[in-house]
Amino acid sequence: MSDVTDFSVGAGGDAAERIRYLDAVAQLGAQAKEATFTMQGIAANSRVLDCGCGVGDDVRAIAARIGEGGMVVGIDANEALVTAAIARGVPANARFAVGNAETLSFPDASFDAVRAERLLQHLADPQSAVQEMRRVLAPGGTLLAIDQDWQSIIVAGGNRDTTRRVVDAFVDSLADGWAGRRHREHFVGAGFTQIESRPFVTSLSFAHAYAFVLESAIAAAVRSGRLDRDEADAWVRGLLAADARGAFFYCVTVFLTVAVR
Repeated sequence: MSDVTDFSVGAGGDAAERIRYLDAVAQLGAQAKEATFTMQGIAANSRVLDCGCGVGDDVRAIAARIGEGGMVVGIDANEALVTAAIARGVPANARFAVGNAETLSFPDASFDAVRAERLLQHLADPQSAVQEMRRVLAPGGTLLAIDQDWQSIIVAGGNRDTTRRVVDAFVDSLADGWAGRRHREHFVGAGFTQIESRPFVTSLSFAHAYAFVLESAIAAAVRSGRLDRDEADAWVRGLLAADARGAFFYCVTVFLTVAVR
């Protein structure tokens, strides 16, 4: 069992496996991504910062959108991901760097838009990160954050008690497994007043749910002692049986929050 969901600084594991995970997630959300660019007003000549840029897919998409007069910077605390982002290509109006969202190395009012997608859940101090992102925004600029609220995971088809233990273990394995529901708290704490937070639900097939979340959740449950391997195997067998008869279901609530500086 592997855990590909921990992107915090110092996380162990295989960088290549995490890159494959990021690529697969990006393929699922390509259409919705464009809508978020529009929501933030990212257009020709925009200056954009992508915090937690991963392998840089969003940076390259934004670079094409903003044209020669714009600039997009992608930062990530994981050096292996930044190396992979650079290897995949750096447009002339973009750059990548290793950086920490909690201590941004940019002057005040440097950007028109800042993005933090699935980042706050991995930070030890998300409040400081939101404050820093607000600091580097120009007046009228927008900050967008997207995070799951992992406590909201619903899994139908497995033993109820085991499911609770798996979900709790996964929530506790992250720096902030409740990140989605805490967006507004962080934004208000950073001084934003124009805040819009939208919850939406994503549902996945068994194959995708297992690859993207449940395998990592089971690993967290075994690692923390909430389950032994026999219990974990029995839970997965139950999910497989439920899927075979069409009774498996998985979903989680995701929060998208946009604020204006």
